[in-house]
Amino acid sequence: MSKTAILIGFGGMGKRYYKALKLMKFKILAICEKKKINVIDYKFEKNLILTNDYKKLLNLKADLLCVASNTKSRFEILESFCKKNTVKKIITEKPLSISYKNSLAINKIAKKKKIRLIVNTHRSFSPNFSMVNKLFSKYKEKPSTIFINSPSAGLGNMGSTFFDLGFYFFKERPNSVVGSIDKTGTINPRGKIFQDPGGHGIIYFNDNKKLFFNLSENTGLPYTILIKSKNLEVSIDEINNSFTFKKRPNKMKKKPLFFYLFKPFTKKMRLKHKFDVVKMTSFSIKKIFESKFSYQNLDNATLVMGCIFGIHISGREKKIVKLPLNKKYHNLTINFA
Repeated sequence: MSKTAILIGFGGMGKRYYKALKLMKFKILAICEKKKINVIDYKFEKNLILTNDYKKLLNLKADLLCVASNTKSRFEILESFCKKNTVKKIITEKPLSISYKNSLAINKIAKKKKIRLIVNTHRSFSPNFSMVNKLFSKYKEKPSTIFINSPSAGLGNMGSTFFDLGFYFFKERPNSVVGSIDKTGTINPRGKIFQDPGGHGIIYFNDNKKLFFNLSENTGLPYTILIKSKNLEVSIDEINNSFTFKKRPNKMKKKPLFFYLFKPFTKKMRLKHKFDVVKMTSFSIKKIFESKFSYQNLDNATLVMGCIFGIHISGREKKIVKLPLNKKYHNLTINFA
């Protein structure tokens, strides 16, 4: 018998969830979308419930709830469904919430009600990134530095993805952040009411591990990710399906690291899948139905929000911000898309 799903939000990302659910043979029981223009061209199953009010779906039992509405609306929706407890598995879009206070509250209520909740930062569930992780393990290397260079896709939007990858590869919590917010004033492509500027800075971890990020308005090229350890480096152009690793020759390993006049061994990695947001969203769906479940993704998503708000605070107050965030910053609110 097919698994069942409820989908809230049918904008660009909502449509990708719809395709991912159909790809995985789910029966979609209901869709909630406020804008008629987003659903007018779709021919849904006759018995599918189509509504503009999520509250009408709170008593509907389903195997999975996917929440792809805007960030501000998601807190109320997630809280309501967790309290009602009719759906035990929930996937929500990134970023987690518009404040750190609300992020902590979502984390708390999901665990209290024993709801499986995943934030769809799906790279940490991707076979491609798992392959990179295994490569470092194979050579007994531990990533020490990550560089992110990206167009200004927003600290809340793509910052959520990049910072989550930092936790995935470093396997630990950050201890401080420093950064500046992009001040070009570019209007958010999702609408003037939303605020999600880019920025640049550093997230610090233990043992001198660092994640450098630049999501400022100074490039229009696809984002790149560079992961480095002592003797290994992986360069990722995900959108163009290019993962390349470089390795110091064995004969150089006994020499000091400032010996760099050599040609590293270089190889293109054979990918497990191509860049496809629908397929990659299906990784999150698959993950939430595994027999064993961990709240690591939700905990990381909460830490990510601490980093994002910490960067905004650092930019305003011109200082390094320690993590976890001081309670006086928990109510800081940013209307992410």
